Amino acid sequence: MIATRRGDTSIATQLLGVTGVLGGLGLLAAFVIDIPSTWNTARLVLFCAGAIAIAVATYGRHAAVSKPLALAATIPLVVANGAWIAWILLALGRERPFAGDFGLVGFWVALAAWLADAWFGFIALRLGVLWRWAAVALVAGSLLAILGMDRLGLTSGSDTTAFGTVALAGIALNEIAWVLLGLELTVPRLRGR
Repeated sequence: MIATRRGDTSIATQLLGVTGVLGGLGLLAAFVIDIPSTWNTARLVLFCAGAIAIAVATYGRHAAVSKPLALAATIPLVVANGAWIAWILLALGRERPFAGDFGLVGFWVALAAWLADAWFGFIALRLGVLWRWAAVALVAGSLLAILGMDRLGLTSGSDTTAFGTVALAGIALNEIAWVLLGLELTVPRLRGR
């Protein structure tokens, strides 16, 4: 059973919280240490799975305040991040996964995931049952991360721009938010704040 109140957290909720922490840390690690590119797929899948885990784990808390808003936050996040995982796995073995129609689908799926993360953070902020600062970081980070999407043409690997730096800061904020939300679900001292 997923917890519906602060301080009333089941083992399943804690495990989902740990998944969220690991997903956020998996991408944050690349900001600190050199990680082989062969790990990128696993890190991205874990990141999306962590977001889904946090959304599922916090659904009960959100639904206790407003079931319609809880559904409006959870369903888009689960669908968009699940679609991103599917695209990432389908991209394995493709020579140029970001090119052509397949790459365009990847762009829209990733865009949907970033927007769903921001929407989840906005609703979490509105409902007030999760850490306010984590929700703010999730909204801001997710929206800023969009600026780095290659098909928007605001930045590229060969020509760094301010948009690239801002997008990286957004990605870091998004990841920090998932880690904080995961910690809120898993660390007993933090749950009752």
